[in-house]
Amino acid sequence: MFKNLLWLEVVDSTQQRLKEWNVSYGTVLVADRQTKGRGRHGRKWLSQEGGLYFSFLLNPKDFENLLQLPLVLGLSVSEALESITKIPFSLKWPNDVYFQEKKISGILCEISKDKLIAGIGINVNQKEVPEEIKERATTLYEITGKEWERKEVLLEVLRKISENLQKFRERGFKDFKERIEGKMLYLGEEVILLGEKEITGKLLGISEKGGALILTEEGIKEILSGEFSLRRF
Repeated sequence: MFKNLLWLEVVDSTQQRLKEWNVSYGTVLVADRQTKGRGRHGRKWLSQEGGLYFSFLLNPKDFENLLQLPLVLGLSVSEALESITKIPFSLKWPNDVYFQEKKISGILCEISKDKLIAGIGINVNQKEVPEEIKERATTLYEITGKEWERKEVLLEVLRKISENLQKFRERGFKDFKERIEGKMLYLGEEVILLGEKEITGKLLGISEKGGALILTEEGIKEILSGEFSLRRF
C-alpha cells in the first residue's frame, strides 16, 4: 500500500505538500517539524521536534467514507502503539488517540480533487508539553519515561495501517465497529458534543456509518458530522 517514503527536516505542512505535489498514491511524507501543521477545523497542530508528523496519499475511490476512515486509522495507530509499548490506548470519536484522559495522536483526512490525504501526528519524544495543553495532551516519553526510535514507531504504525486499510477496503467497516467501540473513550457515559449546536446524552457507541450514537431526551441520535467535538459532560 505504501510505496514511497520521503522524510524531511521541516515543511510548512505535510498535508499541504501532498496536496500540491504531483506524487503517486501510496506516497508517505514525514517531517521532523511543521511550521503550519493543522488539525480539524483548521486548528493549529503544535509540531515540536521529537514528535512524528506524516501524511500519505490514497485514492479516494477506494475510501469514500470520511467518517469511517479516521476511526480505522485511529484504531491502527492505537494498536501499533500498544504493540510497541504494551500499554493500552483509547479512541475518542471521531479522530483522536488517547492515553487515559490525554491526547497522544490526532488524525486529519481531506479530499482534494483526485487525492485523499490522511495526516497523522503522534507525540513521541517531546520532553515537555506546553503549559496551555499540558492537562489534555501527553507523549510516549512522558508515559514511559524513555525515548523511542521514531523510525521504528513510524514503520509499526504504517504496517498496522496497511493491514487494516486492506481489510477495510475489501470487507467494509463492519469488521472494525466492535474493535473501535471496545476502545472508545467515554462509552456509556454522559457526554456533550460541541458544534453548530450542543447535543448532550449518553454515548452508546458508533453506527455502521461511523457516526456517534447518543441517547438524548428525544431518543437516539446518530451524529454523522465530524465537525462536532466530543467531551465528557
